[in-house]
Amino acid sequence: MYKQRAQFLNSHRQVSVFLQWIIFFCASLASMSIHAGNKTISERPIIVTTGQWSPLISESSEHHGPISVIVKEAFALSDVNIEFRFLPWKRAMKEVRSERASASSVWRKTKQREEEFLFSEGVYKSQNVFFHLKSKPFDWQRVSDLKKYYIGASLGYAYSKDFEKAEEQGDISVFRVNKEPSLISMLITGRIDVFPANKEVGLELIRTQAPEVFNNVTMHPKSLNSTDLRLVFRKDKKSRALLKKFNAGLLQLKQSGRFDEIYRIRPR
Repeated sequence: MYKQRAQFLNSHRQVSVFLQWIIFFCASLASMSIHAGNKTISERPIIVTTGQWSPLISESSEHHGPISVIVKEAFALSDVNIEFRFLPWKRAMKEVRSERASASSVWRKTKQREEEFLFSEGVYKSQNVFFHLKSKPFDWQRVSDLKKYYIGASLGYAYSKDFEKAEEQGDISVFRVNKEPSLISMLITGRIDVFPANKEVGLELIRTQAPEVFNNVTMHPKSLNSTDLRLVFRKDKKSRALLKKFNAGLLQLKQSGRFDEIYRIRPR
């Protein structure tokens, strides 16, 4: 009888220990789950939209081009993880407007855009020039000089205030296309006389799209404009805080010399 009682007590203790272990294990899992959930929330990347603008912004390159490196490192210095989403330029800005993205890289500040978006400090200084065939002489000093030319341009691109104003008023003939590479074939086939583009981007377009005519194309020495390109954010409290973090990280990059270093080592 005593032996049976001892066996019962021993069995009871084992069950009790087993139940305590299960309770501890479940509590641990719950704690780990909460911790993991918090970690996921804090490390979840924000979406930054952008377009293809090789070699400065390129979806196919390892780090997405020097401008993207600047943007990513500036955010990282303020402990913000980001994920780039490559889209057509007009849609890239639309995603910010519709709150499906937190910011978009990179844009020229215009009066119309300022009414809707917040702009960061300058991320890249862009210089736009006109490209044309050497066989077709081209010269200009004022926008009014462009009246006699057929000009190609990309949808969603803002080249300069005077250029846009002349285009809106119909003072110059501008044919907008969805994709910038299309401008190369239009130039070669004579459908346009010239097209404006960033110096580096224009040269890269010709080099990759039509290398056989690379030496037949030149750019006019006069710049259409030289302007800072920036990130855009919505005008709300959360976006203002995010903009502040980005600008702080960008300032660190510039003060440390890393900003200039990134542009010096960009692929040619």
